[in-house]
Amino acid sequence: MNKLEEHVAEIIEENGGRKFAADVLTYGCVSGCVPNLVYYVDTHKWFDKFYHEIMELVKKFEEMTGEKLHHTGDLKNWYAWFSFEETTRKLYEGGF
Repeated sequence: MNKLEEHVAEIIEENGGRKFAADVLTYGCVSGCVPNLVYYVDTHKWFDKFYHEIMELVKKFEEMTGEKLHHTGDLKNWYAWFSFEETTRKLYEGGF
């Protein structure tokens, strides 16, 4: 597990485990359900802290889907949310 995956797993466990993960996958970070990623100041810190892991995740996602990701709005915010949601999906499907 990389640092991004470890941190996402910690946040999931701290907030209710699989039920929380299911909420993230259903409603997304845009709903405000992830307390660590509500404000731009927090999503920007997240993006900066996990930049390399996020870009690797983007690369793998694009290779898997065969399509380029196109962010909307604030770049750092969008990629922070994408990284949390996609990492949550991977962990959820893996039965963490």
